[in-house]
Amino acid sequence: MILLSQLNIYSQKFDSSDLYFEEAKKDIAEQNFTKAAKMSWRGLQISKNDLDLKVLLGKANLQLGKYDTARYVLKQVYDKRRKDIDVLQYLVTIEQTTKRYSDAICFVNELLEITPYSRGWHLRKIEIYKEMGNFEEAERALKRIYQIYPNDTEIESRYNYIMIGDGNDALKNKNYDDANVIYKTIIDNNPSNKDAYLGLIRNEILKGNPEVALQYTNRSLIELPSDRQLIEKKVGLLEQLGRHEEAIVFIQTDPNVSKDKFPELHSKTLPYLMQQSASFNEYNDTYEINKKLAEMNGNSESTAYVIKNALGKGYDVDAEYFLKKNIKRSPNNKKLLVQLKELYRPIKDKERFEKEVIELHEKFPNDTDITSDYNLVIYNRAKDLVINKQYGEALEIFNELVNFPDFTEESESQIFGIYLLQERYDEATDQIDKLIGLDPDNPDYLEKKSTLYQQMELFDDALEITRSLEQNYPLSQRYPTLYVSQIEAYATYLMREQRYRAVLPLVEDGLTRENNNKRLLDIAINASSAIPDYQKGINYGKSALTFYPNNKNFKLKLANLYSQNKQYDEAKGVLDSLRTVYVYDRNVKNALAEVLFYRARNQEEEGLVEEALVNYDSAVALNPADRGSLMRMVNLHIIQKPNDESLEFINNKLEKTPEDNFLLYKKGVVFELLQQYDSAYYYQKFREIDNPYEKQQWGLTLEVLRAAQLKNQLAATYLQASSDSVAFSTSIASLGYSHKYDEKNTFGANVNYAARRSGVGVQGGVNYSRIFSPTLYANAGVLFGNIFFPKFILYGDAYKGIGNGYEVQAGIRFSRLQNDINFITLNVGGTKTWEDILLTSKLSVLRDDQFTYFNLMAQTKINVNARKDYVTLIVSGGSAPFDTQLPEGETALLDFSNILIGAGYGYNISPKTAIIVNGTWINFKSPVTDSTSLFYLNQYNLSVTIVTKF
Repeated sequence: MILLSQLNIYSQKFDSSDLYFEEAKKDIAEQNFTKAAKMSWRGLQISKNDLDLKVLLGKANLQLGKYDTARYVLKQVYDKRRKDIDVLQYLVTIEQTTKRYSDAICFVNELLEITPYSRGWHLRKIEIYKEMGNFEEAERALKRIYQIYPNDTEIESRYNYIMIGDGNDALKNKNYDDANVIYKTIIDNNPSNKDAYLGLIRNEILKGNPEVALQYTNRSLIELPSDRQLIEKKVGLLEQLGRHEEAIVFIQTDPNVSKDKFPELHSKTLPYLMQQSASFNEYNDTYEINKKLAEMNGNSESTAYVIKNALGKGYDVDAEYFLKKNIKRSPNNKKLLVQLKELYRPIKDKERFEKEVIELHEKFPNDTDITSDYNLVIYNRAKDLVINKQYGEALEIFNELVNFPDFTEESESQIFGIYLLQERYDEATDQIDKLIGLDPDNPDYLEKKSTLYQQMELFDDALEITRSLEQNYPLSQRYPTLYVSQIEAYATYLMREQRYRAVLPLVEDGLTRENNNKRLLDIAINASSAIPDYQKGINYGKSALTFYPNNKNFKLKLANLYSQNKQYDEAKGVLDSLRTVYVYDRNVKNALAEVLFYRARNQEEEGLVEEALVNYDSAVALNPADRGSLMRMVNLHIIQKPNDESLEFINNKLEKTPEDNFLLYKKGVVFELLQQYDSAYYYQKFREIDNPYEKQQWGLTLEVLRAAQLKNQLAATYLQASSDSVAFSTSIASLGYSHKYDEKNTFGANVNYAARRSGVGVQGGVNYSRIFSPTLYANAGVLFGNIFFPKFILYGDAYKGIGNGYEVQAGIRFSRLQNDINFITLNVGGTKTWEDILLTSKLSVLRDDQFTYFNLMAQTKINVNARKDYVTLIVSGGSAPFDTQLPEGETALLDFSNILIGAGYGYNISPKTAIIVNGTWINFKSPVTDSTSLFYLNQYNLSVTIVTKF
């Protein structure tokens, strides 16, 4: 069933790329990623530029863990569709998974340009910075995202953790005011943050303000009423202030300080406090006397006194109790209602405060103070609506509040913020202009307009506004800092748009204000490298290291620029200095390996083979995962070194990594060069190929190697020669057989048969070839014939490989014709082989009893596909013919200039069988009727050969 299923997958063929797209899309949904890759790849064979198919192919390869293939395909889509969110998401995953963090950050930044308020991508950016060890940038990014999502609990937690650390540092350095600001900011954002309250309390105690510390303790207990540490802190502060009675009442009456929860407070602390206050009588306390009077008979003077003192001293429980008790008696008493409202304000009981304000506003709509509080309540509610992204309802409220002078500016500012969040940039522009009109001298509004322009990617306009703020407020460091941050954003935008030459002047402008800006220096280095202007990049790298002499990132980039500028020694020097500090750092080792790779490649191009091999080997030693260096080293060894030496070299490498498929495959290549085809077939099966089509073609190549192991070969040829003259028209049939006896010796036999009006000619013979060494081999043979053929022919040829794809040959041939004329032929030639092209040239010199003749021939053979089908082209000329297969050639065409042009095609029917068709055209002068009458004649030869192995 599995086999039938696979056959069904491979047999699915469609005429339309859209059908392949739908099939691949369905396979993706079913998580059948292998099939999805095949379907999308087949679709691309029909429509090579179909970007949707490439997206599916990239996604499938990503899911299959083939990251290099996925990256290659998806970047093709990215180059055409720069704003494709799905493609960018896949690329982020690929680059983060393969630890190419800089590229991952670039793609995340592009996603944030498209969706600037995406919480997930901001967090992903922070995660990537942490993975690459850049915690400084991670913290900066976290503070930025918190400004966007101030109510996100996860982000808030991370942000508060950082802020608490900053506050503790300020406290440690006795910067009490700074510490207060930090802790209060945390509490405003998160009123239940215990660490911030403890920081404030500790800060006030250190400043000598225990009363203020007590106030913050009371406030903290509203949010965290059962917290042991805060309860004990309040008791301690009351005892320190001598307010023992208040501490006693707190312990005895507060429901959150029960005996079961705090047994030690009741058993130890409470008796101690009571002993300290033993000298006082509660009836001598005026407040307590009035409190009892108010409770017993509702005395108005006592009630007013208790309420006033309770409000003043922070006795919130007493104040609320007596206020509510008296409001029941006179529910429309404005004074009491206002006092109850004001009671809730300082204790931050937002819900009860708002309820009292709204009820008061309904009863007293014309009271200015109450209206002001009411406006404040709905203003804050509108702000909450903004946080909850209910922008429409918030806008309605703010548009009403602009009519109240105390809230006009704040409301207009909030409206601007909503437009900004909604990316309604035109309306936001009008709104900020309105705010500037309300307060032309307010630099904050100009700053907001500059920031708006930045968000709209109108960077030049943004910089112009910030530049004017710099000039108008020269003592403020805020605006140069903003200017530099906008330069950073502008430069990042230009880098993304690949406008590298426009980046450098902009960066220079930013560096005049902040010459040690790490981000700008980094961008300058990257832009210089991209132009490319490596020397300028080197200068920026050196400048960056003057400010950050131990910065690993800058050193790595400087080394890379040196390498790109072919200053390999300088690059190596920088990296060697890094290695003294980061002895085991993988990035440093990889960078040094990359420099050695480039140096080796340069040496290889200059013909310095030994030096290149040494540097490739060192690169692999530093970075065993550097497949590029290993591959080039092995390939160079195979091309430049003798085959047996290359085999020994690969075997040594395999001792360290015996399961390296690349080395095993290359071992098979060497065996093929040694003509040991059984070993070649075995090892070349280890070649790794991801592309399904290439894998299929490689299977055919392996079958060719398997066929090369066969020892017997049979070739049958039929040649038809026609001419302007009947005398030179004939046909020949040939049959050849060869047997490979062992790895070095091969025996063969040939029979040629020619039939003409004048008779029938037969020629037969045997031949022998031997391999003496991997670079030297030879063959020899003898032929006997009658009528048209020479009486006999003795011949021998030797071939010698001299490296780098070159081979030379030399041979001798002795022929005795039927008229007993003898011919001796000397052949010399050479062959050059490239990957799919073979070029051969040969000079033949013939000598009979009286004269010397020659022929010069050039022939090329070009492989046209993976199946090794080939085309041949041939041209020759001279006083002797090249095509000695024709029986009358040597007798009829000697001493007459002739030109031969021909072409052929070899088609491999299977790895074992091939058919070869050759055609030639010869133009020559020859006697036709008598020896003094010479004519130009044309002869056309067409032959068909079938070769098979068994």
